[in-house]
Amino acid sequence: MEESSSFDDFSVEMGEYEVRKVKKFDRLWRITEGGSIDQHPLVYNDRIYFGCMNHNVYCLEAATGKLVWKFKAEDRIGVISSPIVHRGILYIGSYDRFMYALDAETGKLIWKFETQGEILSVAFADGDVVYFTSRDWHIYAVIWDKGELLWKFKSQDEHQSSPTVFEDKVFFCSYDQNVYCLKKDTGEFVWKFYTQGELLNSPYFLIHDRKIHFGSLDGNTYAVNIDTGKMVWKEKLSNYGAMPVPAINSKKDVLYNCGRDGTLFAMTTEGKTIWKFRNNLIFGHPEVHDDRVYLTSEDHNVRCVSPEGNLVWKFETDAPVWWKAAFWKDIVFFGSYDCYLYAIKDKTQEVVWKFRCPGSPSWYPPLHDDFEVQLKVSESDVEESGNEKRYDLTITEEEGDVNFYKSRITYQVSTQYASKGKYQVDSREEEF
Repeated sequence: MEESSSFDDFSVEMGEYEVRKVKKFDRLWRITEGGSIDQHPLVYNDRIYFGCMNHNVYCLEAATGKLVWKFKAEDRIGVISSPIVHRGILYIGSYDRFMYALDAETGKLIWKFETQGEILSVAFADGDVVYFTSRDWHIYAVIWDKGELLWKFKSQDEHQSSPTVFEDKVFFCSYDQNVYCLKKDTGEFVWKFYTQGELLNSPYFLIHDRKIHFGSLDGNTYAVNIDTGKMVWKEKLSNYGAMPVPAINSKKDVLYNCGRDGTLFAMTTEGKTIWKFRNNLIFGHPEVHDDRVYLTSEDHNVRCVSPEGNLVWKFETDAPVWWKAAFWKDIVFFGSYDCYLYAIKDKTQEVVWKFRCPGSPSWYPPLHDDFEVQLKVSESDVEESGNEKRYDLTITEEEGDVNFYKSRITYQVSTQYASKGKYQVDSREEEF
């Protein structure tokens, strides 16, 4: 069930260590402009819709990739803010702080709603109301065809959250480490659930068997009762956090979520691990289609994994592929940081078409720059050379739980001898 790739699995013989979060997770706010596509494409009426870091929203023919229309916002569109369509209107948010409502047929602007922060949120439409969040700490409920404010609610920190409506409630999360439950008609507070890491979510939360499921940057996947806000179970996936939303195979009652160290977990609906599928770079969000799991990845590949946890196929692009794939007939759609939207055959991985978005690939921050590895060493492990202290690390090809995302490995080190200065790690620089 484990897969080898261009990077070998390895660990570091370095004695006792710990992974520590050292700053706020801000990676998604810092991604630059360009032609990269960091979206879950939407298939609707034989067309495919997506936004791009070059400020444009695109509508293409699903069968051919031919451009139908495009709409230009004032800033980047991407990273969580994927499009939805409701009653013929397409809703999509932007870094320019606006939620846009466009005619899905023509791309004509119907209304736009301004917030005080960037919008990295998939809107949720329910009847006459559209819900979305903003970096300005608010969740908004607006009238679907006019864009008029119905209510708003303020949390205690930023949002990269896609609200999810279920029955009479709306759920969203915040960097204040809470999942919130509000009454959908009034925004009245019902309950909140606290974790020990920032929370963001896209796609929508998974709600199954009256439990809401989500991952946190504290490394756990949680199941919480939607009526009481009480935890039912949690499962630790990674020291570097868990991806925000599990996928489910409802026919088999199997949940899938990824740790941010490059491991896919298949779990029972009680949170018990069934099997793992390992990669050397972080996976994006899992998607279940026809009993198989589709995974995007920072290593440039899209993978299809069997219900038993075996690799069925993989397809390589020229840059990372992040958000979920979409499906239409026998075609799989996904966007890449190489500036292409791909349409490939599911069975053969033949490229049906690909659409190039103008612009250079966008830059994004290092994968785990909000974490550091701390080593605990004894004086006997440290070699002194003048005033410099060095600690030799031996790289071995064994399974490990530290995610190395470049071919050369660098560690930040702090020890119990901090008063004697920071140690320089002397790792063997090898190409893997």
